[in-house]
Amino acid sequence: MSRHRPRCRKAPKGPCDPRAPYFEALFDSLDMGLCFLDTNRTVVAVNEALRRFYPGDFAPGRPCPGDADACRPCLAEEALTSGKPANRVADVLGPDGATRQVESVCHPLRGADGRVFGLVEIVRDVSRCVSAEREMAMAGQDIEMLLGSIRSILVGLDGEDRVRRFNASAEATFGLGAGQATGKDFFALPLVWDGQALREAVTASRDTLSPVRVDEVRCRIADGSERVLGLTVNPVPAASGSRPGVLLLGQDLAEIKARELKTIQERRMQAIGRLAAGIAHEINTPIQYVTYNAGFLEDSFADILRLLAACGRLAEAAAGGSEAIAAAARELDALIEETDLDYLRQEIPAAIANSRKGLRQVSEISAAMRQLSHPGTGESLFFDINAAVRDIVTITRNAWKHAAEVELELADGLPLVYGQPHEVSQVLLNVVINAAQAVEERVSREPWPHGRIAIATSLGPHGVTVAVADNGPGIDPADEGRIFDPFFTTKPAGKGTGQGLAISQAIMSRHGGGIEVTNRPGEGATFFLRFPAEGAGATA
Repeated sequence: MSRHRPRCRKAPKGPCDPRAPYFEALFDSLDMGLCFLDTNRTVVAVNEALRRFYPGDFAPGRPCPGDADACRPCLAEEALTSGKPANRVADVLGPDGATRQVESVCHPLRGADGRVFGLVEIVRDVSRCVSAEREMAMAGQDIEMLLGSIRSILVGLDGEDRVRRFNASAEATFGLGAGQATGKDFFALPLVWDGQALREAVTASRDTLSPVRVDEVRCRIADGSERVLGLTVNPVPAASGSRPGVLLLGQDLAEIKARELKTIQERRMQAIGRLAAGIAHEINTPIQYVTYNAGFLEDSFADILRLLAACGRLAEAAAGGSEAIAAAARELDALIEETDLDYLRQEIPAAIANSRKGLRQVSEISAAMRQLSHPGTGESLFFDINAAVRDIVTITRNAWKHAAEVELELADGLPLVYGQPHEVSQVLLNVVINAAQAVEERVSREPWPHGRIAIATSLGPHGVTVAVADNGPGIDPADEGRIFDPFFTTKPAGKGTGQGLAISQAIMSRHGGGIEVTNRPGEGATFFLRFPAEGAGATA
């Protein structure tokens, strides 16, 4: 089929329009398919691009051939009937056999009198656009699924504090459905906030355009229950001149504290497991000498019974005459010499005292084990920090006794510390075990220094302090700033998880105090556990 190109015809008056060649070149060079039709849907002109989309017989002067799939219903007929543009996106099989998405738009053409004198159909390949829209829609769905599945509370507010996003975690935490909250003023929802901390944080975040953290903000929800939340207010920049929105991210701290408590308990039981062999040995030693003393007392008691029997026979002989008395006396003298009464007078009280001491040691170890392994009630109370230190020293004895001596310098008359004893015991255990391992490391390399761990308690103007000092190798200065980072450890694989000091720091922070270290490279380190004065107001 010959290609049709409209020619410039000479009008009755005036020369040919000089712009015509330019329009012709533009018509043929466009990537979009163009087809001009008259009101009878006869082809007036068609460019090469349209032939690539629709390979039908588009010849000027002939009716539009159409296409059974792509042109049904007919856009030209729809545009002529309605007098308005008609459009459609259809899948078209291209020359390469691939399916493309093709958009067709048919516009009515009107003359100066407003009457439709023809049509123009514009066809373009929108495969990339359709694909991009699909990908964006899928990405939007993925984002919605992600935001809906995260366990953190996520609440989006616009510049007027109206709720724009309310995820599943927010629904569960606040007891409100997203439909009940969306579009409403967040601070007008049936939530009773304790104080103005959250509202002030929202204002500060908008003013500074920076995140603002609010810890342990309390909220009473509609069913009367209370939530303790940790929230971060993040600014969301808005269009110029508009008030920024904010994004509230956070978690219910009750759930976090429950997980932390579980982690602490797991670490406590792991520590007990690691110390189990040593604790068994510590218990076995006093049990051995209690068992030995029990055997000695049993044998001694048999000897005493023999003496008493001889004394009885001597008394009977006294009634029977001098010869019987003499025989019984000789028997008694022999038994006294054989029994060694002077030895028994010294050793029996000592055996009883040693047995009592051994049983007391077993009792102390058992009591300390019960205290360490107890999961705790989760409630804070006043307790004796000196007693907690003694318990930990007792439990860890087998971990340090071969490498060091422990020196206790516990201040008398300390006020009771307020907090959770099982958590503080975990901190003491971590610090003492670390000190023992540090001393053991140095003694294994340099057997000549005497290992030493000094534990002291004191009362200062700011509260109670527990200091645990060792003369191990100290901390590498390159690692000193990272020792409290979660999962950081300098121990070989399998020897440490890097969580002990991180958990200890979190526990001390919850108690209103802190944990600090003074490092002496090559000479040791001292850890200071500080408890605030206001939490130590009661006396023992």
